[in-house]
Amino acid sequence: MRSCDPLPDKPSGESRVKSAAASASGRTLKLPENTVQGCRDRATADLLEAVTAMTADQRRSLARSAESWTVRANLLGRLNKSFEKRDALDRAHKKYEIDHVRL
Repeated sequence: MRSCDPLPDKPSGESRVKSAAASASGRTLKLPENTVQGCRDRATADLLEAVTAMTADQRRSLARSAESWTVRANLLGRLNKSFEKRDALDRAHKKYEIDHVRL
């Protein structure tokens, strides 16, 4: 059974090394629980597991966990949209400066 806590487990030393290497190369590797799709996948898995749970308490716990993962996915989705809008504004501002500001 999965934990209801949608926070990722502590990464192993190997995972930290991979993340650091990825950051150094300019690309960021995200853990599945830090992506919208990863959160949705975990919510789906918890709901499927809830169907086969032996006790009502297990079903409730898994349903709460699935709800937490869904809320996290929605939050990450909103954040991603916000970051994309901010990046687009930054690009437009830089283009404007290049096109209109003469030194």
